Formats: sequence, structure tokens, C-alpha cells
Amino acid sequence: MIRPLNIAGRLVQSVADIVFPRVCAMCGCSLTRGEDMMCLHCRSSLPETRMHRMSPNSMEEKLFGTVPFERAAAYCHYDRGAPYARLIQDAKYRGRPAIMRWLARRYALGLRADGFFDGIDAVMPVPMHFLKKMKRGFNQAEWVARGVAQATGLPVIDNLRAVRGHATQTRRGSYARWENSRELYKTVRPGEIDGLHLLIVDDVVTTGATIIACAECVRQASPTVRLSALTIASARMS
Repeated sequence: MIRPLNIAGRLVQSVADIVFPRVCAMCGCSLTRGEDMMCLHCRSSLPETRMHRMSPNSMEEKLFGTVPFERAAAYCHYDRGAPYARLIQDAKYRGRPAIMRWLARRYALGLRADGFFDGIDAVMPVPMHFLKKMKRGFNQAEWVARGVAQATGLPVIDNLRAVRGHATQTRRGSYARWENSRELYKTVRPGEIDGLHLLIVDDVVTTGATIIACAECVRQASPTVRLSALTIASARMS
């Protein structure tokens, strides 16, 4: 028997769909019942990396350096100009950060089943300078962290700060990105993270310079910290 509340709920949703039609964030087609954020066709066409099942993988290679990462993974490959890249661009530059949260939650649910989060204590988003955050209205990495937290139950730690503004990393080379990220971050409560296994999260990793800079700052303040990394997208290595 269908309960009256269920009927009422479906009626409200139907009216809402007429007034505010739900469309796929990628192709713009109307979503059907059971679809959320993306239609099934676009969802199945995402270029998933599945790199969490490989070690070493391209993400780990980008982060190889002075700070060891225990594991690293990205949901999708990122190719500028490709249709699915619009998801990232809309979330970041067109005021739709909920896309990041949805993608992160979906990705994290799959990773959780494969044991990726075993032993990880908390999620730490890459910070954004407060002036830039005021201008944009949000920090997309924080929305990625929220999605991971929703899927895993892990706490989100707000312990890292961007102490100065910096120019965008877009279209910069590897060395320029590293130079642009140097001494950009600081931890505000080092004792709070001692001995923890932290997952640093961001929206897109290109050369890895930003995440490495965050990791170096955290390890300098608390040498006992263990680190892993997760992003929504990873630019292909040329």
C-alpha cells in the first residue's frame, strides 16, 4: 500500500520539477526520476581513473617529493575543453559548488568499499585566502571535503590557512606553480593534528604543487602526521 505521505511527497517533487526543472549538470537534459545531478548517460561517460586500485599511479607520481604520501587518487581525468570538464568549471567559476560535493560523495562511496579510507583520521581541504574566498563566495575544496565526510563520516579539520593571496595556477608550468605555492600556507593548531593520518583534498590536481605545498607545511609543523591525497580530477601527464 502506498502511504499518503509518499503520494504527497511525490506530488510536491513533481510540482517542483515543473517550476524548477532538474537538468543534468553536464548535458543540460532533463533528469528523470532516480537521477540526481547528472543523467545516467553522462554519468557513465565520465573518464574515471580507477587509479586507487593501482600503485604507483599517476597521482602518486605527481606528489612524489620531499613529503611521503601513503596513497593518492583522483576520480576523473581532466582534459581542458572536454564536455565533462564543464562540471569542474561550472562548480568553480559559475557558483555551483554543490557539484563538487556530489562528485566527491559519489567517489568516496566507491573508495570506501575498496578500503581507501582505512586508517585515515580526518579530511583537510586545501585552503583559500579569505579575500579570494569572499570574492568567489566559497572554497571548492571545502565542498569536496564535505562530500567525502558525508560518505565516510570522517571529520573535516580546519587547521590550514592560506596566509597570503596568490595568482591563479591556471596555465602555469610546473616550476611556476611550485614557485607560486611556496610559503603560502600555515597550520594554526599544530598539536591538534599530531600523529593523525590526514587526507588532503582539492578539486583538481595538475602538477601537484599546491597539495605538496600544503603537505610540506603540515609536516613541518607536525612531523608525526601521515598524509594521503584525493581530488575530483587530475590533469593527464604529458
